[in-house]
Amino acid sequence: MELLSLQQSLSTQLLKKSNISILKTDTWSVPVHSVNITYKPISRTKMDILMKMILQSVANNAFENAEQLSEILLVEQLFIQDLLSKMQKTGLITKVDSHYQQTEKGQKQLQSGVFEEEQDIKTIELLYSPSHHLFLNGDIEEVLEYEDFPEQLYRYHKQEEELSIQNEQVIKEIQAFEQPDLDDNGENLSVTPSIDSIEDIQINDIPCIEFILYDEEQDHFTVRVWNTLIDNWDEKLEQVIFQKEQSTWRENYLQKNN
Repeated sequence: MELLSLQQSLSTQLLKKSNISILKTDTWSVPVHSVNITYKPISRTKMDILMKMILQSVANNAFENAEQLSEILLVEQLFIQDLLSKMQKTGLITKVDSHYQQTEKGQKQLQSGVFEEEQDIKTIELLYSPSHHLFLNGDIEEVLEYEDFPEQLYRYHKQEEELSIQNEQVIKEIQAFEQPDLDDNGENLSVTPSIDSIEDIQINDIPCIEFILYDEEQDHFTVRVWNTLIDNWDEKLEQVIFQKEQSTWRENYLQKNN
């Protein structure tokens, strides 16, 4: 693919209105980081009634095995044993002096009525742009197919020695990719990831095409920036450029030509 061909196509699109003129066209790249994130999904679902009964029972009485609980709760021993194993594994109960006891974690989840369980570790690769302070969605392989990468970098990009991303932002992005499963009752499981590590793998230069436009009828300047990664107009970069430079455009592009 050729960036010049895309630029010409976008120019044609922008000039469809007869009162619009292009004062400046430029190409540059915005750095975007490929980030590898390792995390544990934590599923949340309404606590099972039998699980509640077991937690309440072991909090008030000393039970040594599933058979004793089965006799008290009038539930088949196999079901009790399965739940006891699950609850020990997830830290809701523990055994002290051969008796089951409710843990602090078990008490909190019983009070909330929500059962939390860690899933297997997962990894995901995301694209983060420090210039946007956002994760961007796009196909980096398609971007790499451009033949005429601009050497110039986005002029308001600030190089960081170490990438700084808030965990809350990472969690929100992962949740957008996680497809909720269903619990035994057919209800959606709420999933919150626990972040283990964030690894900055590489920096990708993403070509962008910038247009400074002038509307003669409205006597108004605008800027449009096409981001090849998102394959769309980039409102975030447009806003930054407009705020920083629009006060100079009349003098630089109109008065000098008169």
